[in-house]
Amino acid sequence: MADRTVLLISNDAAYAGFLKKNLEPSGYTFELRESLPANLRRPGYEARPLMIDLGMPRSVEILSSFKAYHPEASIIAVSNGNFRKMEEALKAGATYAVFERNSGDLHTLKETLRHIYEGFSARQELEMLRAITEPRLVAKSAGMKTAMRLADDAATLPFPNADKPVVLFGPPGSGRGLIAKYIHSSSHRAGMPFVMMKGGDMLADSVMEARGGTLFIKDLKALGQENMALIKDLITRKEFRFTGDGHCSDGDAPGATGADVRVMLGCFCPEDSDLLQGIDYMGIEVPPIEQRREDIVPLANSFLEELSAFLKAGKKYFTKSAREALMAREYPDGVEGLKKLVHRAYFLGTASAIGDKDLLGSEFLGKCSFKEFLDERLRLYLRKMSQLERSNLYDTVVGEVEKALIELALSEMGGNKLRAAKALGMNRNTFRAKLKSLKISGDGKRPAAAVKEPAEKQK
Repeated sequence: MADRTVLLISNDAAYAGFLKKNLEPSGYTFELRESLPANLRRPGYEARPLMIDLGMPRSVEILSSFKAYHPEASIIAVSNGNFRKMEEALKAGATYAVFERNSGDLHTLKETLRHIYEGFSARQELEMLRAITEPRLVAKSAGMKTAMRLADDAATLPFPNADKPVVLFGPPGSGRGLIAKYIHSSSHRAGMPFVMMKGGDMLADSVMEARGGTLFIKDLKALGQENMALIKDLITRKEFRFTGDGHCSDGDAPGATGADVRVMLGCFCPEDSDLLQGIDYMGIEVPPIEQRREDIVPLANSFLEELSAFLKAGKKYFTKSAREALMAREYPDGVEGLKKLVHRAYFLGTASAIGDKDLLGSEFLGKCSFKEFLDERLRLYLRKMSQLERSNLYDTVVGEVEKALIELALSEMGGNKLRAAKALGMNRNTFRAKLKSLKISGDGKRPAAAVKEPAEKQK
């Protein structure tokens, strides 16, 4: 059973004993404290619901402090009918309310805890999904080690420079966003929002969403001179100017609001750095994947392991020839292109060992062409079909390969159509149409292979 520890803030030992006696048999354990622990920011506390006894002195203040560290955590406020205190707790961020403490309303409390942990399990699954759709940080190469060393420095700058702006120089796909997120999660703003502003996002909306946390603006050039002036105010004065309709204003005081935000910027072209004039920033060079070849195989291995864990399927590994092919390839889409290649190879490979011939990109890697791949995998099938005068060979082969790939994806996903469609890069409607046109049942069960009779019986 997964860890189900509840952080209980109370000075009533009798009530704590009552909870332990009645709820520990259901799998819950209680960490009893009279105040918040000193190591509250360590990883793991965000996964624990906080249960706070409103009869405690400064209980609402304690609740607010916990909420500031872990905004996503669930908080259960327990009161003995004090409605005024309960109202204060709900305004301060309590998620659930239990009014009848002394009567021992165990049913309500059990249902509340069950709901919390079901939600936490769902969030864990989403995090796993996010993990396989985002590139990971790997630093084996000298250039990436230097970048990560500077990232650690940026995360731990002493006050009053703790919120010094960071500019990440490097091409798209190099991992600038991941490093920005790493700096945020390692800084004193960890637990507060991290907002990545992409092309098309409204600057005012992004700033307001990031209040208390970090705003990473992916493309410095897309801001332009007018918005850069607003960013400079945000950095130097912790203020942002905007009008009620969400558009930035040119006025000074009118429309200004406080916005405690740390700013990070992504910069690709060196000439764009002219926009940074007047800003005291810390710069970090993030090398492209072509300059960090030592990271390619470790990155590929991590993508493979994450995908296997997410699918709850058998582990696979790269052969020596596959590792050499990965190292020899160019990646115009950066780390994201490597991730897509690994995911495709996982589904194309029929064995636990992934070879160089399983690594299909826009062109075939190394010494193997796509034709050679088809010859190897479909040679016998092609020969039989070619003996027919009108076999419609092209449509038949393409249809069979497509059908096999979809059936494999469904099988690996346990029949879950939505996850299979995501794994194949299709939208739901296209995937359902393919199931119908290819006459695939969609239950995740692959048809058993036909058993060949011995040659003498065929005669």
